[in-house]
Formats: sequence, structure tokens, C-alpha cells
Amino acid sequence: MRQGIFEKEIFIRSNAATVIRILADYSQHHKIHPLIVKVERAADAPPGVRRYYITDRLQWGPFRFKIKYRADILSISGNSVHTEAYQSPGTTVTNVTKITPKDDGVLLHETITLTAPDLLFNYAFQQANAAHEEMLQRIKRFIESNPVIE
Repeated sequence: MRQGIFEKEIFIRSNAATVIRILADYSQHHKIHPLIVKVERAADAPPGVRRYYITDRLQWGPFRFKIKYRADILSISGNSVHTEAYQSPGTTVTNVTKITPKDDGVLLHETITLTAPDLLFNYAFQQANAAHEEMLQRIKRFIESNPVIE
């Protein structure tokens, strides 16, 4: 098993409550996450956890395929969201997102920790890194171009 960490940050002209609401609403993540094609709310979530089953569309060279994984929202506060996703065989992605007021908006800062089997690590890490870079851009555009969501 290998583990890696990457961080992403973006400024969004909005308030913390709006950004947290968008981040914590996985039912809408197919609109902002470039890999997600389907989100299903799980009926078997432990108490205090929002559990989802998410389907991503991936490509590896000429091969296109879908994977389904479990994603849990572990905690939500006024300035942070902590999530964990698990996909067999042994791939875990932990995301701690913090929102800090700045000037006329907020700074969204993600810290992503990915653990995967050695053979899958480089591919999974590259996919997660690229997807989160695009996702933050999409979140910014979505929020800033839809002022009614605030």
C-alpha cells in the first residue's frame, strides 16, 4: 500500500454557509465533480454519517470503465467538511475541506489523503488530483454564476 497527500485551494466570492451547503450535498456532485456520473443515497449509513454510493466514469489508456464506491460524509461544521471514500481493493480517499472568510468571499482549502495498493496508486492519485483541480473550478463557477443559491 502507498499513501500520498495533495492540497488544493481556491477563492470563491460567496459566504461559508453556501459553500459548505454545496460541498455537503452529494446529490448534486454529478454537476461539479468531473468523474461522477451517478450518486445514490445509502440506506445503511451508521448513525451520524451521510453515506452514498457513487459511480465514476474513468479512462485508462484506451479503456473506459465505471467504478462504484462508498462515500461517507463524516462531519460538517460551519467551516469544514470531512469525508472518506472507499473503493475495493483497498483504495481510500480522505478529504478535509476548510472554508476561511477572506475579503469579499471565502478561501476553500482541501487536503486529500489517498491510500491505494502499489499497482493502482499512481493512476488513482493522478485521477484524484486532476479531478479535484477541475472540481474546485466548477464549484467556483457554479456558485459565482448562481447568486440565488446563497
